[in-house]
Amino acid sequence: MDHIGPPVLPISLIVVSDYLSVDGDGELRQSLQAYLHDRAGVPAEIIVMLPAGSAFFHGAGQDDPSVVIVTHDSDESSQLKDAALPYCRQPLIAVVEADCLPQPGWMATLHRALDENPAVAAVSGRTSYGDGSMLKRVMSLLDRGFIECRDRHGKVIHVSSNGAIYRRALLERYRFQPGQGPFVSAHIRQDAMNEDGIALAVDPRAVSIHAYEGLGFIWDVRRNKGFQFALMKLRKRSDRSRLGLAVSAVMASFRENHRTIKAVGDQFCQPADWPLLWLMMLAVRVPEFVGALAAGDPADFKASTRYR
Repeated sequence: MDHIGPPVLPISLIVVSDYLSVDGDGELRQSLQAYLHDRAGVPAEIIVMLPAGSAFFHGAGQDDPSVVIVTHDSDESSQLKDAALPYCRQPLIAVVEADCLPQPGWMATLHRALDENPAVAAVSGRTSYGDGSMLKRVMSLLDRGFIECRDRHGKVIHVSSNGAIYRRALLERYRFQPGQGPFVSAHIRQDAMNEDGIALAVDPRAVSIHAYEGLGFIWDVRRNKGFQFALMKLRKRSDRSRLGLAVSAVMASFRENHRTIKAVGDQFCQPADWPLLWLMMLAVRVPEFVGALAAGDPADFKASTRYR
């Protein structure tokens, strides 16, 4: 009896790593297997982008012709994503990060959302740390929930940097700026898309579980958020004092979190989680302030973070 495999979707999948985790190869290997064996639908091809000098063997299916491993002369995840485009042969391109494990049906769900909405240029899924603990639920909302927020007109204004599907023309038009780091480069590109009125969507039924390495990981994420908001403010006004810039950046992040909580807080958190949520709303401002203070020396900040 013939065994019919999962449907092959007209999608090129780009996979990169943006974080120097404890077991980066293991995360990448697990992620690839999830995409290759999703019964709801698999990509037509997978392009794994690695910095020059890297080596990776994904084990089972190593000879699968749909998986291409490419190296590029940059260690910036944003530049690796852009460098993968010439290797993509499909009309739709999914861009994901290796530390996000897709749940079954992730790609098929987002593909269906794009197929049903021809005016939409990109659709994101939900990113979560999982719901196994109160802290994971709270930090999923604070770190990742902003993707699901809309502006006052109800328009989606974010596209996920670690789990989304794009129409090819969008990625070819909007490239990342080099040397900015993953948080800032994504913010700059997102602003350009919003200024041009690009139609985006989000489908929270497509879930990826982001790796979680404890409080040290949260500290690094939030330092990067503070650095991100500080750099974006410097782009608009370069004569700010260092202290004033840091305070302004932290307040901008606080406001973003507050909008996220109002919009989707009850989707991420249980009633008992709310005291911890408000505690963490204050606690994360400390590493954000530290990150914002480092905005004057991007090279030194890059050396201090595990994000690339």
